[in-house]
Amino acid sequence: MQVDAVRLWPFKDVLPAPLYWAYRAFRTFTVVLCFAGFWGGVVLVGWLAVPVLLLWPGTRVAKLHRVNRVMRGGFKVFHFAMRWMWLYRRTAPVRSLRPGGSPVVLVANHPTLCDVTSIASLFPNVVAVVRPSFSANPLLGRLVRLAGFVPTGPHLIRECEDRLRMGFDVLVFPEGTRSPRGGSLYPFHRGAFELAARAKVPIVLLKLTCVPPALSKGLPIWKVSDRVATLTIEPIDVIHPAEAGIESRTMCREIEQRYRDLFGYPALAAPVSEPQPLGDLQ
Repeated sequence: MQVDAVRLWPFKDVLPAPLYWAYRAFRTFTVVLCFAGFWGGVVLVGWLAVPVLLLWPGTRVAKLHRVNRVMRGGFKVFHFAMRWMWLYRRTAPVRSLRPGGSPVVLVANHPTLCDVTSIASLFPNVVAVVRPSFSANPLLGRLVRLAGFVPTGPHLIRECEDRLRMGFDVLVFPEGTRSPRGGSLYPFHRGAFELAARAKVPIVLLKLTCVPPALSKGLPIWKVSDRVATLTIEPIDVIHPAEAGIESRTMCREIEQRYRDLFGYPALAAPVSEPQPLGDLQ
């Protein structure tokens, strides 16, 4: 906890107490303002703009892409506001995540609450696997569904294959929730790897790092760092399941261990003998 405090709130020991707490109050206000704007935008786009977009002529695929582009624009505005207010910024060393331009399955660790919006705002044609509670949310659900995002459920793999055929990249966080605060990873689910094997598409492994930590699991959104948090989205490898020649559960274990080695986290004390088939986000 002391290490967290040093990384998150370094100005506390530098500024006079009245000035520092005034600064903290202002940052809390800006966080609330950004997220209030996000939810307000979700309602406006989902219930006012989307019906107009759906009335415009086109196929179901064209309409999904149309709504997805509008949602991506909204995510860009959200991230511009957070960067302008010196709260959170996202960056990537590449302009495309697609090797050869074909749809892929994106696999990533999940350090922050805004990983989905960060990736979807930087790269076009991205949909994510989401929890059913998101797709059923009265505010968010309409936009999530009509933008092509896929809720977990019995038809997950089939629906994700459908999105790949439509030209979308499918983003999956194999941990199924945000990574534990302070380090380590939750055991991986194998859904992303099974999907890529069945659809015969590449898997792009993404390494996400946020410095200083922000919007992480167990850390309330108003407890942002004194400094801007930077999320770096870095592709580290492309895997072709057909060429790998191993089944999805074995691939899942191997890639989980690769991520643990990459971040310097210890291996699981008791290896998971049968990785769960699904992964989503929280």
